[in-house]
Amino acid sequence: MNGNLTFSSANNITTNAIAATSITQTAGTGTTTFNGELQTDGTGGINLAGNNITVNNSITTTNSGQIRVNNTGTLTLGAGANLNLDGAFSQTGIGNVFLAGAIRTNNNDITFTSPVTLTGAVTLDTGDGDITFNNTLNGTQNIDLSAGTGDINFNGAVGNLNALGNFAITTANQVTAQADISSLSVNLTATDDISTRDITANSGISLTSSTAAVTTGNLNTSGRNSGGAIAISALERITTGFLDSSSSLGNGGNVSLDPLGDIEVAAINAQGGTNGRGGEIDITTERFFRATDTFTAQNGSLASISSIGGSGDGAICASQQCFTIAIRHGGGGIIPFDIGDATTNGTAGAITSGDFTIAPIQSFPFTYTEGNLQIISIDQPITPIDNPIEPSINPVIIQPPDESKISPVVREIPPVEIDTEIEELENNITDTYENYLGITDTPTKTLTDARTSLSQIEQETGVKPALIYVIFVPTTTPPPLPGNGIKSQSELTPKPPTDSGGISSTQELNPLTNPTAQATDQLELVLVTASGQPIRKKVEGATRQQVLKVVQEFRSTVTDRANLQGYQSSAKQLYQWLVAPLEDDLKVQQINNLVFIMDEGLRSLPVAALDDGTGFIIERYSVSLMPSLSLTDTRYVDVRNLKVLAMGASEFMNQSSLPAVPVELSVITNQLWQGKSFLNEAFTPENLKAVRDSTPFGIIHLATHGEFKPGKPSNSYIQFWDTKLGLNQLRQLGLSNPPVELMVLSACRSALGDQEAELGFTGLAVMAGVKSALGSLWYVNDEGTLGLITAFYQQLKDAPVKAEALRQAQLAMSRGEVRLENGQLVTPDGTIPLSSELGNLPDQKFSHPYYWSAFTLIGNPW
Repeated sequence: MNGNLTFSSANNITTNAIAATSITQTAGTGTTTFNGELQTDGTGGINLAGNNITVNNSITTTNSGQIRVNNTGTLTLGAGANLNLDGAFSQTGIGNVFLAGAIRTNNNDITFTSPVTLTGAVTLDTGDGDITFNNTLNGTQNIDLSAGTGDINFNGAVGNLNALGNFAITTANQVTAQADISSLSVNLTATDDISTRDITANSGISLTSSTAAVTTGNLNTSGRNSGGAIAISALERITTGFLDSSSSLGNGGNVSLDPLGDIEVAAINAQGGTNGRGGEIDITTERFFRATDTFTAQNGSLASISSIGGSGDGAICASQQCFTIAIRHGGGGIIPFDIGDATTNGTAGAITSGDFTIAPIQSFPFTYTEGNLQIISIDQPITPIDNPIEPSINPVIIQPPDESKISPVVREIPPVEIDTEIEELENNITDTYENYLGITDTPTKTLTDARTSLSQIEQETGVKPALIYVIFVPTTTPPPLPGNGIKSQSELTPKPPTDSGGISSTQELNPLTNPTAQATDQLELVLVTASGQPIRKKVEGATRQQVLKVVQEFRSTVTDRANLQGYQSSAKQLYQWLVAPLEDDLKVQQINNLVFIMDEGLRSLPVAALDDGTGFIIERYSVSLMPSLSLTDTRYVDVRNLKVLAMGASEFMNQSSLPAVPVELSVITNQLWQGKSFLNEAFTPENLKAVRDSTPFGIIHLATHGEFKPGKPSNSYIQFWDTKLGLNQLRQLGLSNPPVELMVLSACRSALGDQEAELGFTGLAVMAGVKSALGSLWYVNDEGTLGLITAFYQQLKDAPVKAEALRQAQLAMSRGEVRLENGQLVTPDGTIPLSSELGNLPDQKFSHPYYWSAFTLIGNPW
């Protein structure tokens, strides 16, 4: 190219194409118009200072060349202005900006200091740089922003003079708007926090934070002819003002709120107009929901939530039932949902669909349905008639366990008829899964089968495993029900010793199986090992209600990465209840692998984060969950000789992106393991089946979203590139022929504490037809997932069993041995360079159990 080009003082200048090392205008009093293409190849780039500046053609810079514009008059980038820059774009000065076309930088910032008006469709893409508007942004045109791992900031009002067209942010780290936004539609997606003031967008508002929180002012999509939808999704919490998707004539817009943590809104108005229906309101949180304000609904009630419509209301259908308003919360039978009190979990006013109203003051600890309104927690336990338990109507505030009472009183129960009891217990648990998953005719395994399996594992691997049944047993034995398979009290009377080593006792023994869950049921543990009698222990004073209360507190605090030590007291209490009573027996038999078969409410417990006060459980044992022994193929196969088929997607049409997936798949198949990988468009069920037909991969790795939701199995799914495959459809993948030893689902989450979602998560291996599955109980951020998965496959090359590989990976995370540092992933086995998108992330450790305890091995852990 030519050398440096400088305009030292300009009145009116019009140019055609220019190719130079750099282009500079130092001053100008008239209008400078660039009609031709501009190209520079020097580090100086383009620097323009003057009055009016107009660009009507493309600009290309290389060698880190920037564009700096200081305009005292107007800066106009026309529709033909397509800027592709190897450096940053910066506009300063006091003049206004009229913007159309596109600006793309190579991981560098785009900054506007002056007011900006859109005169045509605009695309701004920084790769991984920041985008900043320091003044107002107006114009009726569409704008699409993408910043990768960079932040996007609006320091002035958006659409305050002229509402924007469709306003979209497709990728960003944090999104912050310091003033109100007005647009036709708003669709914002960020990895970290989204923080805005009020947003008005009649055609709909969609806000998604894949790893953090969403905080907004009022959201308004109301309209005369129809209301737009409001959809907010976040990993942590959602905090908003008044949500208004109503219509004066037509249909109200749907409202969907779905975080892992708390939801707090002022109120929700999704009412329809005189000729329309009310919108659907679908709220899901694994903690608490609060609607703190009220408004006057169409039926005159003082409501916090309303979906009344002139011609009816919307419907959310699940399990052949339809609801206009559905609120799923994490009270778990302990923290009630209060109508008339939004202090902890509830609404300040009524919930109404017009036909049905739940009015203050009422309190619902358990799932409650009134017409097409549903408040969903857990089902109310059935209490014996002769010993009724009245549910509390007052909120129960969870307090940390009393350290002085943390050690339980344990009573060992003689192993009377224990063989038959374990067979009944296995049958009962297996039936629960069969009824939910829609499978039949699973042969029930006996105590002899269990011992044989454990003994074979010990012989083949050197690992010493044990099964621990964690169950709740009635404090008093109800009379037998016809045909329910439960023994009568006389049948449970202890008998004299037998040749099998039974212990004589006159003590009455309640059955291990429990046909009706009650709040007063006592916690019991049953330990089964390869040799010796099973050990059954009753944890005195640990009732179902008490244990589930602490479980809920533990789940809430262990998923809060900002709270560094908040989980410790509940982690210690649960260890004392679930593990400590058996610890002496485990030491005597040198057990180092614990397989938990859990009762309802415990199947989504992140066991790896349990702590005895001196260290996590994984410092002594490898741990896993099993749906039931009968549902599990326990035969051992050494996975170190198997190949992996790794598939996944980094981009999705309607879900948050997973930018670390390309690195994850590449590292697994190119550095850690033998196998093949398929990304994005190649990630389809049909392709998975076709590839497996040609090569019988023994390990399947799916780096994608997965959801385990309340309701029937079809509500839960694994997301492929172009379709969602329901839990009930997984058998279509043919993973049982030839058998898959391990399936890894690296970005899934479950509705913690919900019985059906728990059955779906722990039944994943069964439904997929694989011997074991590794999944996460909640979404872990992309870089944390990459760290855990990388460490797991590194350990899997040497570990004798899969559970030990997971244990070593989790230990490395907890000790800070897996971390982001200087744009690389550091692991005990070395460093791995990251992509440019991830390489700009700050240094980070993953020692908090939020990052590693979510990952749980299900099914055969060996």
